[in-house]
Amino acid sequence: MKEIRTLTPQYKEAEELRIMITGEDGGGKSSYINTIDSALQGYVTSRALASGGICSFTKKFKPFRVEDCANGEGDGVLPFVIYDVMPIDKNVKSPDVFISMAKGHIKDGYTFNPIKSISDDSPYFNKNPTVNDVAHCLVYLVAADYLNIMDDHVLRLITEIRSAVSDTEISYASKSLPNILLIVLIINDLGKAVSSKYYPEWFSHIFGIPVNCILPVKNYSEEISLNDDIDVLALTALLQILRFANGHLLNLTQMGYKK
Repeated sequence: MKEIRTLTPQYKEAEELRIMITGEDGGGKSSYINTIDSALQGYVTSRALASGGICSFTKKFKPFRVEDCANGEGDGVLPFVIYDVMPIDKNVKSPDVFISMAKGHIKDGYTFNPIKSISDDSPYFNKNPTVNDVAHCLVYLVAADYLNIMDDHVLRLITEIRSAVSDTEISYASKSLPNILLIVLIINDLGKAVSSKYYPEWFSHIFGIPVNCILPVKNYSEEISLNDDIDVLALTALLQILRFANGHLLNLTQMGYKK
């Protein structure tokens, strides 16, 4: 937890690490953000509105920042921001809006539309994104219980998004910032989340993603008090996400990019 609190973006122009989280409809995106917040605050929180069913409550593109309460209240926020974005489901016709968000072309407050992509004349379209607009790391959350019944259309969209942000560098100001896709597996059974190797290996095989990019967690859902095992899983996954994001900022620094 100390590394999370003291982490510094490895690029002087970056104000914070920017993480974009998507996933299946009602798959636990907001609950994972609440779990992170809970582990860092020291009590179970519910700041990010989470669905208790199959429908997502995520409607707008907006940031979520975690307060730094290590030494009491009023210590500011931790050096990262999380965007809980529109779910990827069968209603999404194209991956374009996700790619636009990752590339920093969408401004805070944009209302998600699964059918229509944002136009470049929209007041929420950012024509000139900087390092403080792009996603430094993309995260896809999936419920492990539904791996075997994931919709083929959703699988195709995930693959297209991964290709767009991983194989093609995200460009801005004539320079580029590579992105990476990490997978967070939401496992309801805490024992399986702690011990199972099957889920990461299965997903690694399906998408060709390294096993160390697939992070098992258990969200707080029914609990009203903290659990050390849940906290360790959540913070371990978060730390890995932040390290990957910071690694790409370090690459940018080593490229000698000047704003």
